[in-house]
Amino acid sequence: MDASPVDELMTIERRLAQGKGTDYEQVLRDDALVVVPGAVLDKAACVAAMDDSPGWDEVDLGPPRLVLSQDTATVVYAFRGRRGESRYRATLASTYVHDGDRWRLLVHQHTVD
Repeated sequence: MDASPVDELMTIERRLAQGKGTDYEQVLRDDALVVVPGAVLDKAACVAAMDDSPGWDEVDLGPPRLVLSQDTATVVYAFRGRRGESRYRATLASTYVHDGDRWRLLVHQHTVD
């Protein structure tokens, strides 16, 4: 049985939440934008930032909401992350385009809680 679009997208989101630059390199479209507090990153800048990031010790992705059209999908969910004693809470929104046989990330945005 094939996974539902929301299950596919959340699998990608979990991969990215725990991944490094290579994961973003494979998932982001060439024209993608990543909007995080204080910055708007293109694909190359995002990949570099993730390679420089120490990563999360723990992540929790809340229940997703999905907006789906013919070739695009946006998934929105609460993100909770911990790195050492530091905690991060935000609402994340990711818009994907179905490109042939896979989903490619076009726009990703963090809204800090």
